[in-house]
Amino acid sequence: MLFSNLFFVLLFLPVFLIAYHFVAALSGKNVKRENTALLIFSLFFYAFGGLKGLIVLLVVTVIAYIGGRMMIHAEESARKVPLILTVSLLVLILAFFKYAGFFISISMPIGLSFYIFQLLSYVADVYTGKIEEEISFKNLLIYTACFHHVLQGPILRYNDIGEALRKRNYNSTTLSNGIFRFCTGLFKKVLLADHAGELANSLLPNAADISSVPTLSVWLGSICFSLQMFIDFSSYSDMAIGLGEMIGFKYPENFDYPYISKSIREFWRRWHISLSFFFRDYVYIPLGGNRKGKGRKILNLLIVWLLTGIWHGSTVNFIVWGLFYFVFLCIEDLWREHVKFDLPAVIKHIYVIFVFNLGWLIFRFENTSYLLTALKTFFGMGENGFTMQTVTLMAKNNVFFFIVAILVCTPVFKKITDTLDQRAKERKVKKRTVSFVKMLISVVALILSIIIMAGSSYQPFLYNQF
Repeated sequence: MLFSNLFFVLLFLPVFLIAYHFVAALSGKNVKRENTALLIFSLFFYAFGGLKGLIVLLVVTVIAYIGGRMMIHAEESARKVPLILTVSLLVLILAFFKYAGFFISISMPIGLSFYIFQLLSYVADVYTGKIEEEISFKNLLIYTACFHHVLQGPILRYNDIGEALRKRNYNSTTLSNGIFRFCTGLFKKVLLADHAGELANSLLPNAADISSVPTLSVWLGSICFSLQMFIDFSSYSDMAIGLGEMIGFKYPENFDYPYISKSIREFWRRWHISLSFFFRDYVYIPLGGNRKGKGRKILNLLIVWLLTGIWHGSTVNFIVWGLFYFVFLCIEDLWREHVKFDLPAVIKHIYVIFVFNLGWLIFRFENTSYLLTALKTFFGMGENGFTMQTVTLMAKNNVFFFIVAILVCTPVFKKITDTLDQRAKERKVKKRTVSFVKMLISVVALILSIIIMAGSSYQPFLYNQF
């Protein structure tokens, strides 16, 4: 079950909200009973992907729970043993499902990469003393299985929600804000991301047909795929954050408009923030970060980007994609050290757009032969010229779409809503007026999304496969 599924939007979510708030009202906002309701619906939600996946989720949560308890009760000198055992088991389970496909036919439980990383961060933070171990297994299971973020993140730290699992506040305002965030995210997904995906599939076929397309088709197709990647993944994060806000959880932002960046380092501070911070805090810094000289820093970066590529997939292109960004980060470090002048902002923007666009091209093609053909055509060395009539016509017919999709990749719309909220806060505009406008937008976005979902083919979220 996915957020952009009619069953979820029209049945699961309304029933959950009614049942949750009924339990809250009946129990006088007893958070333990609210947690029980959330857990029941979350397990039901995840079970839609198959009971085998649910069993795996329960097993890894038990492993992390026992590991956390053992670390606390072990002697100081022996605390590393349960840490190593727990981390090893979790990583082995992830590796088995992610890479056993080379040898046997096996499907990976949906969201496994995301919630395994959450549990790894939990046991690491318990070990270092950043958080206390969770005594309640139910609470840890909610942290793992909560349907808001179990499929595609954000990759939460336990201290992001630990306090809210014991006490949280929500009201009509948080419910309204959550609905607004969810509905606009859903609209972005079904109207923009899915159409970008359709264009990418036509212009940049991930098949043998890639050899028959002209250069302009690869360029436009890679742009469409770049738009799809951001809008699709960020819309899921919008919906997850909105779902949390509806019942009093405040999840961290996972995207901060990365396509407006002026360096690749800035791009990765803005893209999939929870994953970038995970590798920074649990791999790069423990390895020594940049504290042990330039050579060690480069080695640490290499390890991080190899792992980033491996996390995303088991084929060669993902390894190349990770190393691709490693090379550009190293180049930027050398530039800062040895070049004494700064480039104009527009040049830096163009550079970043070119790099991430080329990076997504590498990311798209798991077949090495198709990837090499696409790259050859991208750099003007294809056998089909620059363009053809169908490509030009497709570009002209989608001009308005490109304008809207590109604007969504910038903070323009967010600045408008933030300005409205700020004016309401300063009492320059009535709060009721702002609330009415946002609710109206939510209703229109929801209705249009339902119409689109009812009349179009199923389009899963891209990052579900990772």
